[in-house]
Amino acid sequence: MQDDPAIDPVSRALQLLDRPAQWPHAAAGLYGAEVRWRAPARGLFIEGRSLVLAQLRDDARRFAAAEYFTLRRAVAGDRVIDESALNLVFPPDGIPGVALNVGDRVELKRTRLLSFAGGLIIDELNLETWTLLRRGR
Repeated sequence: MQDDPAIDPVSRALQLLDRPAQWPHAAAGLYGAEVRWRAPARGLFIEGRSLVLAQLRDDARRFAAAEYFTLRRAVAGDRVIDESALNLVFPPDGIPGVALNVGDRVELKRTRLLSFAGGLIIDELNLETWTLLRRGR
Protein backbone atom coordinates (compact mmCIF):
# COMPACT_ATOMS: atom_id res chain seq x y z
CA MET A 1 0.00 0.00 0.00
CA GLN A 2 1.46 3.34 -0.98
CA ASP A 3 1.01 6.50 1.00
CA ASP A 4 -1.93 8.49 -0.29
CA PRO A 5 -1.96 12.08 0.98
CA ALA A 6 -5.72 12.19 0.43
CA ILE A 7 -6.23 9.59 3.19
CA ASP A 8 -6.26 11.05 6.69
CA PRO A 9 -3.93 9.42 9.27
CA VAL A 10 -6.75 7.84 11.29
CA SER A 11 -8.18 6.16 8.17
CA ARG A 12 -4.69 5.06 7.15
CA ALA A 13 -4.16 3.48 10.58
CA LEU A 14 -7.43 1.57 10.20
CA GLN A 15 -6.26 0.21 6.83
CA LEU A 16 -2.85 -0.81 8.17
CA LEU A 17 -4.28 -2.60 11.22
CA ASP A 18 -5.51 -5.27 8.81
CA ARG A 19 -1.86 -6.25 8.30
CA PRO A 20 -0.51 -6.77 11.84
CA ALA A 21 2.82 -8.31 10.80
CA GLN A 22 3.56 -5.28 8.62
CA TRP A 23 2.29 -2.66 11.10
CA PRO A 24 5.69 -1.67 12.58
CA HIS A 25 7.11 -0.83 9.16
CA ALA A 26 4.02 0.35 7.30
CA ALA A 27 2.76 2.58 10.12
CA ALA A 28 6.15 3.93 11.27
CA GLY A 29 5.43 7.32 9.71
CA LEU A 30 2.26 7.67 11.78
CA TYR A 31 4.15 7.78 15.10
CA GLY A 32 5.14 11.15 16.56
CA ALA A 33 8.63 11.88 17.88
CA GLU A 34 7.48 12.01 21.52
CA VAL A 35 5.00 9.11 21.36
CA ARG A 36 4.22 7.13 24.52
CA TRP A 37 3.57 3.37 24.22
CA ARG A 38 2.23 1.45 27.19
CA ALA A 39 1.41 -2.18 27.94
CA PRO A 40 0.69 -2.09 31.71
CA ALA A 41 0.06 -5.84 32.03
CA ARG A 42 3.67 -6.40 30.92
CA GLY A 43 5.00 -3.44 32.91
CA LEU A 44 6.14 -1.70 29.71
CA PHE A 45 6.16 2.09 29.46
CA ILE A 46 8.16 3.38 26.49
CA GLU A 47 8.63 6.93 25.24
CA GLY A 48 10.12 8.16 21.98
CA ARG A 49 9.55 7.14 18.40
CA SER A 50 12.68 5.02 17.89
CA LEU A 51 12.15 3.02 21.11
CA VAL A 52 8.44 2.54 20.39
CA LEU A 53 9.15 1.34 16.84
CA ALA A 54 11.76 -1.09 18.20
CA GLN A 55 9.15 -2.48 20.63
CA LEU A 56 6.58 -2.79 17.82
CA ARG A 57 9.08 -4.68 15.64
CA ASP A 58 9.96 -6.95 18.56
CA ASP A 59 6.29 -7.74 19.23
CA ALA A 60 5.68 -8.37 15.51
CA ARG A 61 8.57 -10.86 15.46
CA ARG A 62 7.33 -12.66 18.57
CA PHE A 63 3.72 -12.74 17.29
CA ALA A 64 4.62 -13.62 13.67
CA ALA A 65 3.10 -17.12 13.84
CA ALA A 66 0.02 -16.06 15.84
CA GLU A 67 -3.52 -16.45 14.59
CA TYR A 68 -5.13 -12.99 14.62
CA PHE A 69 -8.82 -12.36 15.13
CA THR A 70 -10.23 -8.85 14.87
CA LEU A 71 -13.00 -8.39 17.41
CA ARG A 72 -13.84 -4.72 16.84
CA ARG A 73 -12.42 -1.57 15.32
CA ALA A 74 -13.82 1.88 15.80
CA VAL A 75 -12.92 5.53 15.58
CA ALA A 76 -13.80 7.89 18.41
CA GLY A 77 -12.71 11.39 17.46
CA ASP A 78 -8.92 11.33 17.22
CA ARG A 79 -8.67 7.85 18.71
CA VAL A 80 -8.62 4.44 17.04
CA ILE A 81 -9.86 1.50 19.12
CA ASP A 82 -8.60 -1.89 17.95
CA GLU A 83 -9.75 -4.98 19.82
CA SER A 84 -8.24 -8.30 18.82
CA ALA A 85 -7.37 -11.76 20.02
CA LEU A 86 -4.19 -13.62 19.18
CA ASN A 87 -3.56 -17.32 19.66
CA LEU A 88 0.08 -18.27 19.76
CA VAL A 89 2.68 -20.64 21.11
CA PHE A 90 4.86 -18.86 23.65
CA PRO A 91 8.15 -18.20 21.85
CA PRO A 92 11.54 -19.66 22.81
CA ASP A 93 12.93 -16.25 23.80
CA GLY A 94 9.86 -15.48 25.93
CA ILE A 95 7.96 -12.21 26.14
CA PRO A 96 9.25 -9.69 28.68
CA GLY A 97 6.73 -9.15 31.46
CA VAL A 98 4.69 -12.30 30.72
CA ALA A 99 5.18 -15.21 33.13
CA LEU A 100 4.47 -18.16 30.86
CA ASN A 101 6.65 -21.02 29.63
CA VAL A 102 8.16 -21.68 26.24
CA GLY A 103 5.79 -23.84 24.21
CA ASP A 104 2.65 -22.89 26.16
CA ARG A 105 -0.39 -22.23 23.95
CA VAL A 106 -1.74 -18.81 24.96
CA GLU A 107 -4.39 -16.33 24.01
CA LEU A 108 -3.74 -12.61 24.09
CA LYS A 109 -6.82 -10.41 24.16
CA ARG A 110 -5.73 -6.89 23.40
CA THR A 111 -7.40 -3.53 23.17
CA ARG A 112 -5.17 -0.96 21.54
CA LEU A 113 -6.06 2.70 21.92
CA LEU A 114 -4.19 4.87 19.42
CA SER A 115 -4.49 8.59 20.16
CA PHE A 116 -3.71 11.09 17.41
CA ALA A 117 -2.79 14.78 17.51
CA GLY A 118 -1.60 16.79 14.55
CA GLY A 119 -1.95 13.77 12.29
CA LEU A 120 0.42 11.59 14.34
CA ILE A 121 0.04 8.90 16.98
CA ILE A 122 1.08 10.50 20.26
CA ASP A 123 -0.06 7.73 22.62
CA GLU A 124 -0.69 4.00 22.30
CA LEU A 125 -2.18 2.11 25.21
CA ASN A 126 -2.29 -1.68 24.99
CA LEU A 127 -4.70 -3.26 27.47
CA GLU A 128 -3.73 -6.94 27.45
CA THR A 129 -5.10 -10.11 29.01
CA TRP A 130 -2.87 -13.17 28.70
CA THR A 131 -4.59 -16.54 29.14
CA LEU A 132 -2.91 -19.94 29.26
CA LEU A 133 -4.84 -22.32 26.98
CA ARG A 134 -2.60 -25.37 27.20
CA ARG A 135 0.77 -26.09 28.81
CA GLY A 136 3.66 -26.79 26.46
CA ARG A 137 5.15 -30.24 26.29
